[in-house]
Amino acid sequence: MDVRWATAQDVALTTAPGFDATTAYVPTRDGALTARDLETGAARWRVEAPTPYAPAVGGDLVFVVVSGGVRALAATSGAVRWQRPLPGTVAAPPYWDTGWLILSFEGGDLAAFRAADGELVWRVSLGAVAHVAPAPALDNLYLGLDDGRTVALALASGQTVWTRTTEGRATGVTALDDQVFVGTSAGVLWSLDPRSGRVRWRWRTGAAVVASAAADEARIYVLAYDHILRALDRGNGNLRWRRALPHRPAGSPIVVDGTVIVPSFSTELAGYDAVKGTPTLSMASTSEVAGSTRFRVGGRVTGTRLTAVSTDGQLIAFGPRVEPPVEPLGALPGTPSPEPPPSPPQAPVPPPSR
Repeated sequence: MDVRWATAQDVALTTAPGFDATTAYVPTRDGALTARDLETGAARWRVEAPTPYAPAVGGDLVFVVVSGGVRALAATSGAVRWQRPLPGTVAAPPYWDTGWLILSFEGGDLAAFRAADGELVWRVSLGAVAHVAPAPALDNLYLGLDDGRTVALALASGQTVWTRTTEGRATGVTALDDQVFVGTSAGVLWSLDPRSGRVRWRWRTGAAVVASAAADEARIYVLAYDHILRALDRGNGNLRWRRALPHRPAGSPIVVDGTVIVPSFSTELAGYDAVKGTPTLSMASTSEVAGSTRFRVGGRVTGTRLTAVSTDGQLIAFGPRVEPPVEPLGALPGTPSPEPPPSPPQAPVPPPSR
């Protein structure tokens, strides 16, 4: 992949952008939120909305935590659809899922709002902050808390379904229909049953787990700060392969089309074969990547596929390189063309019969 476009260096990002299928919603240090076309990087609209957190996006709305409240903007124009004051200080980025807006507060409260109009639906006290993004599956919302607990809440009511204490603080949660993966600062990846919280298996890495794990139909991929990417069997947790990384990992791995893409603190991003772990993909960036990597599904074949935030606050977009088709080489350059072979002799034509 090659760089398609990048935002200007003189207006750096304050935090990660929010995304939908066609647009990145970019918070910058001048207090603005800009909607940028993913294909070209051009600004679609720009509004004043200073925020310390990445916006959440869903249902044709963009949700921004601002001073004293939360604001919902129209994704197409940036117009304010609603704004609500908040009873407390937000402690983590907002999270949207199927019509719900989830906010985590300092002190350990978690609240769910109706995303369409901002109406508070429920609020519960968990006793610890959920700094990492929650993960939905089935009818539940799964949260990794700073005190080492993983909690499953009923999304409709906020009622606690189960609680499981894991070793270390949660660094990322990945929820699937058959299991919930929780990575921790103690260097353990836990596989939990989504209905009961029962421990299915766990794997100890050599250092803290980086963000959330990624999965495909057969394997779970986990990064750790020992600079190793591991592929574990999704069913029993057995190690399938491991790959030492040349640079410090900067975020969650991404699995797409049989390739595991690894964001790293480097000007190079790498991808590895999901089955064997062999290198298959490389990308050169104009600046050192700092994380917040996202892969885009859909769009033009040659359009933007991957975006990443650099250490100097740029949003950088990558697209696949289109190589010209390989054609067979006729003659070597600088050599005379070979003489054509002589034509075979033709048989004489008999005279017409009388």
